[in-house]
Amino acid sequence: MRPVITLTTDFGLDDPFVGIMKGVILNIAPDAQIVDITHNVEPQNIAQAALILNATYPWFPRKTVHVVVVDPGVGGTAKTSSKKKGGPGPVIRRAMVVQSKFQTFIGPDNGVLTSALYSDSKAYEITSKKYILENVSNTFHGRDVFAPCAGWIASGITHSKMGPRVLKPVLMDFPQPQLKGATLQGEIIYSDRFGNLTTNISAELINETFLSSDTIKIQVGKQRIEGFVTGYYQMKSGQPGAIINSWNQLEIFYREDSAQKKLKARVGQSVSLKAN
Repeated sequence: MRPVITLTTDFGLDDPFVGIMKGVILNIAPDAQIVDITHNVEPQNIAQAALILNATYPWFPRKTVHVVVVDPGVGGTAKTSSKKKGGPGPVIRRAMVVQSKFQTFIGPDNGVLTSALYSDSKAYEITSKKYILENVSNTFHGRDVFAPCAGWIASGITHSKMGPRVLKPVLMDFPQPQLKGATLQGEIIYSDRFGNLTTNISAELINETFLSSDTIKIQVGKQRIEGFVTGYYQMKSGQPGAIINSWNQLEIFYREDSAQKKLKARVGQSVSLKAN
């Protein structure tokens, strides 16, 4: 089977950055099959990229190499910056490769790879000059560090050869739903290109919380939705609805319209569920 490498970035497709990364990979692993997940992550939105990775990687075969480049700290090192009044400056991210039981994840150590960091995963800092490009720029580590690392890993090079172990990688603290009395309180975590709003409330949590309830009221801002549907078509055109989406999460939508625009919704906005 040809090695599979996926790419997730905030680069967009107007510029040549994605194509250049593919060229670097193919120079190292010419038989690689490169899959574009998305290049439309909001610029510098690490949380969005982490959520996309979490929803994506389980669908890929063993030994897939996932490259995620959403990297506000590009050009920095892993060392703490010079001290200023009031204490040390921020710690700038490392370049990292994560070896899980079945797949590989490559990207900046800024929280974007959180979903790959299980207890049995092993993370390594990418420092070996043998497996990155000779002249590393300050602005394009996707080309100079992450893409070549992906090519070498896909070619069979051992993860540990990339550099030293990372014992405390950065983990993103995703917001968790809370049960407050009889109300399940969550929030919007993602909006897709259709304006559908994914929340952090899972189908499992809804079933556990509202075991014997006939109807559940969903509140988003001033909009109240009565119960769930199993298909978008069940709502009238221009009407709001609630559904369990392909991520197995509660989603708010408008039939043939944008829930994000209609509700003037934003990531982080509260969503509450309560049984009748």
